Amino acid sequence: MDIPKILINITGFILLIWTIRSIYIHIKERKQQKSDSRAEEQSVSEQILNNILLYLWLAFMIVFSTGMILNN
Repeated sequence: MDIPKILINITGFILLIWTIRSIYIHIKERKQQKSDSRAEEQSVSEQILNNILLYLWLAFMIVFSTGMILNN
């Protein structure tokens, strides 16, 4: 194995772990926010747009980091 391939695999693994951690934190905050009645209110359109953007970004990062690990 050459050095660039090893570095790309390590970087992909770090990005994958970071993304999975972000997903876990997001789910944990959503559960806490639902149980907390003092949470700030967002409009429905703002919630939809924020969630679409967040989930697209997380899906991209999972595919990108997995691709870095498997395709090199």
